[in-house]
Amino acid sequence: MAGTNLWTDLETGPDAPEEIYAVVECLKGERNKYEYDKDVPGVVLDRVLHSNVHYPSDYGFIPRSYYDDEDPFDVLVLVEDATFPGCVVEVRPVALMKMDDDGEQDDKVIAVP
Repeated sequence: MAGTNLWTDLETGPDAPEEIYAVVECLKGERNKYEYDKDVPGVVLDRVLHSNVHYPSDYGFIPRSYYDDEDPFDVLVLVEDATFPGCVVEVRPVALMKMDDDGEQDDKVIAVP
């Protein structure tokens, strides 16, 4: 998929909204915060979380989605073992986690493979 933009070119999923794709950015158990950069295109290291905080599961975004912050909708993929940054996983949304980020609503979709 050379030249493919994983945010805008990849379909939302094979049977959205019941089955969607999640593009993994951050890995379960890691402190590295990766972000997909459409200008590269690829996954870049955004920052390292310098605390005891780590990602509880793989974390990424839903292609062709837009949230209030003008970024794609965030998704937490409940996996037993981490995948890799840029991995596209077919998932089923099972919940919505309401979150606040510095006074801004920043909800996350919870999904399972």
